[in-house]
Amino acid sequence: MRLFILTVLILFRCFVAKETKAQVVFTTSNLPIVVINTLGQTILDEPKTVMNMGIIYNGVGKINKITDLHNNYSGQIAIEIRGSSSQAFPQLSYGFQTYLNDSSFNTSLLGLPKEKDWILYAPYTDKTLIRNVITYRLANEIGYYASRTKFCELVIDGDYKGVYVLMEKIKNDSKRVNISKLHTNDISGDQLTGGYIVKIDKTTGVGYDGWTSSYLSNNNVNAPYFQYDYPAYDVITAEQKGFIKNYLK
Repeated sequence: MRLFILTVLILFRCFVAKETKAQVVFTTSNLPIVVINTLGQTILDEPKTVMNMGIIYNGVGKINKITDLHNNYSGQIAIEIRGSSSQAFPQLSYGFQTYLNDSSFNTSLLGLPKEKDWILYAPYTDKTLIRNVITYRLANEIGYYASRTKFCELVIDGDYKGVYVLMEKIKNDSKRVNISKLHTNDISGDQLTGGYIVKIDKTTGVGYDGWTSSYLSNNNVNAPYFQYDYPAYDVITAEQKGFIKNYLK
């Protein structure tokens, strides 16, 4: 019941926010407001560019104003455009790291566990804006890890960009995917068994590597292509590649 009520409330807020985007000037929201100042620079596909970011959040049930202090986060970030085909959408997604003195550092955003790698996901093709969030929340509720999320509004250089989802980037971390760390000398015995993170994703971007599965997908035509994510393609050893490939086929 709690999840159902939350879903209804988010749906109502998101539909209101869709209308809000049509306003000439964005001023207030009951969602947190993320404000990015590009410092006259352009956010690129890659590499990340260092800019300033602030988050305005006055608490549950309180109104947040664009003129309020950046009271949840105020500092540097290194940001880039995220996605592949989604880069053609009017509303872009972004990946960023929190920075301090030009170096990445772990911090909490909107009450999420401390880390340095984050995503601002633009749910452009999801007219409800909530499908991913509900799926991840259900996984969390039954005891599995999925990216924790927070709805927010995004403003870049004074231009309102719409409703976004602040998300945890999936990575090996005690507060995210809590698996054993692998080192380059872990090439035999129990040390070789994990942990690993692989993904099935588009092969755009820099440095993808992996293998084609031995099994066809459900259309009996294409076999999934697994990509190494952790350890990264340029770190993983031949022994580790062989283990995870044989384990998953």
